[in-house]
Amino acid sequence: MTPRDEIELLDPIERPTPVPTGLAPRLPTLTGTTIGLLENSKTNSDRLLDHIAETLQREFGVAEVVRKSKRSASFPAPDAVYDELTARAHAVVTGIGD
Repeated sequence: MTPRDEIELLDPIERPTPVPTGLAPRLPTLTGTTIGLLENSKTNSDRLLDHIAETLQREFGVAEVVRKSKRSASFPAPDAVYDELTARAHAVVTGIGD
């Protein structure tokens, strides 16, 4: 094969560089806590999070649920949504549907 017959294949996909992280701190109990729920606008994600909210309050004593929504599963929520969840909630659950 001559150099003229060779094809160089380039992969345009940039691979993410993994960053080592630890687990988030765990709450000793959910009783009396405020839990944030971030719904991502996928079909049925609101129903899934409704069920999670009811279960957390009924079975685990969660005192308050703060609900927020993203406009699309494809995009992050505005910073203000994350700021409010960080300020008000002890933990956050985000869910998908379909």
